[in-house]
Amino acid sequence: MATEDSADAIRRRMAELRRELAYDVRDVGRSARAMASPAFYVRKFPWATTAVAAAIGYLLIPKKKQIVQPDPEMLAELVRKHQIKIDSSAAAKRKD
Repeated sequence: MATEDSADAIRRRMAELRRELAYDVRDVGRSARAMASPAFYVRKFPWATTAVAAAIGYLLIPKKKQIVQPDPEMLAELVRKHQIKIDSSAAAKRKD
């Protein structure tokens, strides 16, 4: 008799655990879907997301182009080091 009571108690407890497990799995699924949404982070960390958005915007803006007007000595040095090529045919075509 005591064995049957303990077996029934174990069966009841196992049934309870299965029901709880089903609810727990659903809760984990819901929270995983919520955490995959960007809106979750915007609501939970508004200042951090604003800072990240500002940093990304700053990095995406192109920098100003620096205009260099070299003197003849600088040009000669660049040509000597093969860091610049001069195409004289293009200049000759423009003069025609």
